[in-house]
Amino acid sequence: MQLITPEIVREFKVPQKNFLCPPTKEIKFTRFVIRDVDTDFTLFEFNTDKNDDIQQEVISYQFEPEYFDIKAIGTTKVFTTGPKPLKNLIMIENFYFKDRIIKQYEFRFPFCIPDSTNSWESIYDLPALGENLKSQMILNPWETRSDTFLFIDNVFSLHMRAEYDYSGGQQDFD
Repeated sequence: MQLITPEIVREFKVPQKNFLCPPTKEIKFTRFVIRDVDTDFTLFEFNTDKNDDIQQEVISYQFEPEYFDIKAIGTTKVFTTGPKPLKNLIMIENFYFKDRIIKQYEFRFPFCIPDSTNSWESIYDLPALGENLKSQMILNPWETRSDTFLFIDNVFSLHMRAEYDYSGGQQDFD
């Protein structure tokens, strides 16, 4: 298997079809919030017990078409660490529509002490999208995807995948 580095994932142009690494035990996300920065309105919130088993699955988000009116979102990630200090966390997130990259974000968190709970907020200035692209994203639920890659001291440690529905539709998630 090829060694995955930040330089490699910065070059990805299409969403990954599989998870590229198993989840690390060095870091465990226990809370995730997405909010509109201007209004502080919470768009999504997820909490889990820090003792829950780590599972790798594609996360599905549903938003209203008005999501495209938002200028910036903030995400708050709360996570716990294991017995070792964590240095130089790099999170690279790629967002795609169908097989085309829309935007890439990169965030850094310099250090986490061992056995701690940490909060990491990232602000995303949302890209200006043309009306045609917005319409296509609304008309094609689940064709918008993202890959999130986490590196700890330059070691690929976590890969998360998500898919998005901006139609406002309510589908059953059986």
